Amino acid sequence: MQDDTLINGLLAKREELQRENAELRERMAVLANDIDALDRVLVACGYRGELVGSTPRQARIVLFYRNELREYLLAELRKADRPLSSRELACRVCQCEGKDPADRRLLADVTRRVGCALRKMRAQGSVQGERDKTGAAVWASI
Repeated sequence: MQDDTLINGLLAKREELQRENAELRERMAVLANDIDALDRVLVACGYRGELVGSTPRQARIVLFYRNELREYLLAELRKADRPLSSRELACRVCQCEGKDPADRRLLADVTRRVGCALRKMRAQGSVQGERDKTGAAVWASI
């Protein structure tokens, strides 16, 4: 009986820590985006000094490795109850990785990569794509 109580307590604590970890990751992503935005404004205003703690923006962010993005997209499309746009899927990718989907530059990059992966998957016959009434591509699993 004590073992069950101990195990349940540890599981509850583990869940609490995971939730806190996810919140902190999300907060860190927001703060990193805010710092990047301030850095860009400082440079645009003519500041030429060294920005301590700043990291140069990488050209490409590795969110998924070989075929992981395609597997993730296929799983998301299978779970969905309706066709999803590339942008919706990109937002889910950002949230999954703890990135801020409000970062327009990041979201545009991820949307472009998601669209490319989905077009390749359509050519393989894994997904089907069509245009909705606004002209945006929406995707569904086959």
